Amino acid sequence: MPRPRLLVADDNPLSLRFFADALDALGIDSVLAADGEQALARADGGAFDALILDLRMPGLGGAQVLARLRGGSGPCRDAPALASSAGLDAARARALQASGFTAALDKPLTLAALAAALANVLPAWSRPVAADGDVLDDAQALAAAAGDAGIVRALRGLFDAELAALPTEIAALTASADVAALRERLHRLDASAGFCGARRLQRAIAALRSALSDAQWPAAACAALLVSASQVRAALAAPAADC
Repeated sequence: MPRPRLLVADDNPLSLRFFADALDALGIDSVLAADGEQALARADGGAFDALILDLRMPGLGGAQVLARLRGGSGPCRDAPALASSAGLDAARARALQASGFTAALDKPLTLAALAAALANVLPAWSRPVAADGDVLDDAQALAAAAGDAGIVRALRGLFDAELAALPTEIAALTASADVAALRERLHRLDASAGFCGARRLQRAIAALRSALSDAQWPAAACAALLVSASQVRAALAAPAADC
């Protein structure tokens, strides 16, 4: 089956990178637009299986882009659209649905939340499942806990809470561009990932460390880290197997 194809419009480069990496991890191709005008041009140039439109972009916001598409005769006129923005409450989400959006995505977003939303708009799409041992290595976690499965479960419970706070922490570090603080945060995260057997996340941490520079903030590597963290949380939420 061919991979679904989504148009993603967002004026935040970090958000765009997150969506590109997250969609690729989910087996979905993406075409990116940095503002509303680009989104309209790309939408007029070909059909997409769905659209993800940031509500707050310079010039044309997501709601304006969707109104233009719905009022036209282009290939994306009837494509399902997801609104994305920070701080969306239930009332705002309902208003967006009433205006033509299929659903609303509250940022910062996790891979699991994105996958759940896409499952409702891409009925033929089947989410790829990564090998469990690549996301959570039980043997590694048991070795770190001296073979005590109870300790592994307790540590992974704490780890899930740590990962839940990670998108907000990374957003704050990005806003301040504090390389030293990010390096320290990665040191602590790597230790947690090692104890819990999160091998894929450890690789993302190593890649982000390699990308650290005082000259340019590693936005793409930060986005990849958050994708890996979301995959770990999805694995932690799955029915537990005996370690």
